[in-house]
Amino acid sequence: MRRYTLGIAGREFVIDVQEIDADRFEVEVGDQRYEVTLAGDEDVPEATVTPALAPPQGSQAPSRPAAAAPTRTRAAPAGSAAPAAAPARAAARGGAWALNAPMPGVILELYVKAGDSVTRGQQIAVLDAMKMHNFIGAPRAGTISEVCVAAGQAVGHGDPIVRFAES
Repeated sequence: MRRYTLGIAGREFVIDVQEIDADRFEVEVGDQRYEVTLAGDEDVPEATVTPALAPPQGSQAPSRPAAAAPTRTRAAPAGSAAPAAAPARAAARGGAWALNAPMPGVILELYVKAGDSVTRGQQIAVLDAMKMHNFIGAPRAGTISEVCVAAGQAVGHGDPIVRFAES
């Protein structure tokens, strides 16, 4: 689960987000719960919508459909969520989008190689941080252009794990 505290017009709101699966989330605002289905997302130029996805300098973000409105439900929270993605650093090499490590740790397993096509939410790697195994999922569909790490390699916060081919 991920908790966000937002300040809007002088008021503070606490929002809890639980990932149910790749495109479904349970969102709790105050005492209200909503089941949210993500129909798509869009990177807005000059803003970071998907924190783990960094556009190369001087590049336009890939176009994706807009998100859908939430539907209300009374469902109980599902199992554990994927870790929140870390703010991305600009890609250091080439013109690819990078999926960066959300925290320091050791890459235990990799499930992709260069040239693989992935779907949003598909497992890319397992990152061990403080003896916890963290699922690292694809923040978008696309083709892997480069795998930047190997199993057993230590990574720092924000280090690239894979790069996506421009689409």
